[in-house]
Amino acid sequence: MKTLLISLALVVSVHDGDTLKLSDGRTVRLEGIDAPEIAQPYGVQSRELLAKLTRKKKVRLESHGKDRYGRTVAKIYVGKRSVNQSMVSRGAAWWFRSFAPTDNQLRRAEQDARKHKVGLWKSGHVIAPWDWRKANDRRARIASNLKGN
Repeated sequence: MKTLLISLALVVSVHDGDTLKLSDGRTVRLEGIDAPEIAQPYGVQSRELLAKLTRKKKVRLESHGKDRYGRTVAKIYVGKRSVNQSMVSRGAAWWFRSFAPTDNQLRRAEQDARKHKVGLWKSGHVIAPWDWRKANDRRARIASNLKGN
């Protein structure tokens, strides 16, 4: 098991609904959630909510390390509130089952958001970010091949 690292930092910017930048230069990916991409339906709203919850605020990070892109992967807290859980319970992100299969708080938060049609669940048609990325990566490869690149 990896060592848990706990730290405090100030959030200076928000990239999207699951990634932010800290005053110490670290880029942080919120653990256990996956938010819509900016170009995806509800992507902008998701980023706006994460900004409202964290920007210019001191946050506590609980991290076990970095992802393959070098981002710190962490649970983020403002006071006692889990930002990760807030994003899911407010319908601004999915519980990322493949990376947090045993996180029952996130599982329940998503179930409740779906049941009560909160946030992105208001729409009858939602596409999970991992499916959206696959479809758009495929389209980009096809377009590149058609151009002869």
